[in-house]
Amino acid sequence: MDNTHSRRPILIGLAVLLAVILGGVRLIFSYLDLEHERDLGDWRIRLGLIADDRAAGIEHWLTREFANLGELANNASLQLYLSQLSTQTDTPADVEPAQLGYLRNLINAAAERGGYRALGEAEPLVRANLPTVGYRGLALLDRDGRVVVATPGMPALDAEDRALAQRVIGTGQPALRDLRVSAQGQATLGFIVPIAAVQGMQDTAGQSRVGVLLGIKPAATELYPLLANRGGLTEHDETVLVRAEGDMVVYLSPLADGSAPTQRKLALNTPDLDAAHALRAPGEFAQHRDYRGVSVLMTSRPLTGAPWLLIQKTDAREALKEANDHRRFLLTAFLLTLFFIGASLIAAWRHGSSVRAQAMTARLQEKTRLLEGQTRLLHGVTNTLSDYLFLLDAGHRLLFANRAFEAAIGVPQADPFGKTLASIFGPDTAQRMELCIRNSTGPTSQPESLTLNDRAGLFQCTALPLPNPAGSGHAILVVLHDVTALHESERKRANLLRQLIAALMRAVDKHDPHSANHSSRTAAVAVAIGRELQLPASDLQALDLAANLANVGKIFIPKEILTKSGALSDAEQDMLKQHVQYALDILSSLEFEGPVVATVAQKQELMDGSGYPHGLRGDAILLTARILAVANAFVALVSPRAYRDAVPIAQALDQLLAESKDKYDRHVVAALFHIAENRGDLADFTGN
Repeated sequence: MDNTHSRRPILIGLAVLLAVILGGVRLIFSYLDLEHERDLGDWRIRLGLIADDRAAGIEHWLTREFANLGELANNASLQLYLSQLSTQTDTPADVEPAQLGYLRNLINAAAERGGYRALGEAEPLVRANLPTVGYRGLALLDRDGRVVVATPGMPALDAEDRALAQRVIGTGQPALRDLRVSAQGQATLGFIVPIAAVQGMQDTAGQSRVGVLLGIKPAATELYPLLANRGGLTEHDETVLVRAEGDMVVYLSPLADGSAPTQRKLALNTPDLDAAHALRAPGEFAQHRDYRGVSVLMTSRPLTGAPWLLIQKTDAREALKEANDHRRFLLTAFLLTLFFIGASLIAAWRHGSSVRAQAMTARLQEKTRLLEGQTRLLHGVTNTLSDYLFLLDAGHRLLFANRAFEAAIGVPQADPFGKTLASIFGPDTAQRMELCIRNSTGPTSQPESLTLNDRAGLFQCTALPLPNPAGSGHAILVVLHDVTALHESERKRANLLRQLIAALMRAVDKHDPHSANHSSRTAAVAVAIGRELQLPASDLQALDLAANLANVGKIFIPKEILTKSGALSDAEQDMLKQHVQYALDILSSLEFEGPVVATVAQKQELMDGSGYPHGLRGDAILLTARILAVANAFVALVSPRAYRDAVPIAQALDQLLAESKDKYDRHVVAALFHIAENRGDLADFTGN
């Protein structure tokens, strides 16, 4: 009975200690899981931005090639002479029609301008279906698929080419001659556009098209450079093009392992294959294995105008290396903390439960032996860490340090024990470290700049209060983690994000030259208003991003509408309003901190509900969106447009004030007036 009662406190104490340890371990792994998900979210945004940029580059190139050939096909002389040739039946076989010479010169000049023929190439053009060996060229075909004229080096046409030409003549729609590899190993692709007959010269069947233009270019010099790694996120970034053929994945671009275009094919049911996942779920971010079996982070984008899928990927181990190292550091620090707490609780319990001198002596001896073993274990564990780990007493004198700390201060491990921080590091570094220890609340504290043994760096300081294992009072476990390289990497990544956003803005500016730098000026005015209204830093950052990205949807609005000098029709007005939805389609798959996407979605909403796309009114519109609406309207007024000159700043302010009764938030307009009256730097924001 006595034994049962004597064991009960021991069992209760062990149960409590076990519960504390299990609960701590569970919290540690939950926190690490959240860190991992956050890292993956960051990579989803980065890879998505690069994939969008490269997909847009390819689509722009395809559109430009079709537009250039379409302009040539609309040449009135080409249409007339080809129509005449198609109707001539009495020209002797040994006499060349006069029209053919003109067409030869026209096609030759167009080929040199469009990159279908090298400048100065002097070989004569051929007229008939003579076999040629080449991988680029420009050819004019009649309605029966026969070659009228073609540039030197134009590949010989096969049945598939002629069938595609007949389809274009029948439908009147341009078509892409998909990627294929020639017998010489050159990957080529082509562009086919129809040529309309001159009015009144249709054939007896009423056919309104008399032929096609077929241009073929080498992918190696035209398409594949658009996929090149131009200073990506990691050393092993790769962009590839794929398509599905039956139950196979075909890789259309050169691969990092040296595989030539279209030569590598894998089954769609290959386990964990990144390309198979991309074809099943285009646009999704995931972690799979690529064609080499390497684990990669990847996302994909379908291409408009081509039956291809663009895959952007990076080596997962390389991308997540720093994050995994940081998680291992956190895990080690947390487990060491649990170890110290457990050891201290055991020692305190054994000391407090002693009731007899003999038993106390035995327990103290056991405690000494245990602590010696723990010390050896602690040294064995901590000496393998690259972080600087040391233990201070209540007076901030050194009780324990690991080998990395010894190397950092440049003295043997036992020499500094019992010394203060000032005697070890010097007064300046000691003062910074004292402040770091006082302000540290855990692994998420702000990094501090410290100099250890003449080596300056940025360190994350973690200070954890513990019972003093060497006596009464408390001790402090300090872990210094060198994050200099990590912060430099984060700075480079932030610069890359800004460069990607700037690239999108340049694309908008080139598409609408009358609105050049509109987004950056709008962002400057919006942030100035936000500061005037004392918005928090997070909202100012979201407002800046939203203002820079607000007009990205205008890339999909026809250029002739954006630059039209006259009034827009109702249909054109409706098409212009679609730029908000286009912007949301681009940005909705990205994750931003703050209401960036919502601000872009509401930037055209007005206070009286007359805005679009949802007719929101009053406080139902986000404050950031109300600020962006005023900034956007102000910059638009003071900037020249195709249909008017720039409005003076004073007149623009008066117009906004007049419209604040129903369209704009009067508090936001008042803040803009305050900036103009007291700071006088609106001209710097607007470029006027």
